[in-house]
Amino acid sequence: MTSSVLVAGSFINHTRCISDHLEELAPSVKMLSVCDADEALSLLDKEPVNLLIIDACLRGNLDGFDLCRTIRSSSQFGHLPIILLLAGSLSLERSKGISAGADLLLQRPVVKEELCKMVRLLLEWSLNRVDSKATTGARVQPLRHLQSVS
Repeated sequence: MTSSVLVAGSFINHTRCISDHLEELAPSVKMLSVCDADEALSLLDKEPVNLLIIDACLRGNLDGFDLCRTIRSSSQFGHLPIILLLAGSLSLERSKGISAGADLLLQRPVVKEELCKMVRLLLEWSLNRVDSKATTGARVQPLRHLQSVS
């Protein structure tokens, strides 16, 4: 089964770098890239997505924190795991990321091995969550125990 990862970042270099880092997960992972929050929300309506990677410094009407909050408050997409990329390790930025509903906070520049490991983990969790809900009808709680990786 192919999983889809949506990367939302303002700079093509950042989204390309993330996609390149995750290249080793292909062909089991399909990469989708957008440059702003409006594109991300539009793509979510059109494509099945299993995981989002959002740059906190996203440009446009919504920054990465706002996009994360918007997705988290959606009844249709609020269950999706979200990795939020932070520009620094400031506690204020980390606090905003946690408040926005991110499942995992990663500091840029991202370490390839760390990113691949976290994406695999969150995709596995996401797929198991869907399988569990489908077979038991149980409501699985959102992932909230992986708040930060430094």
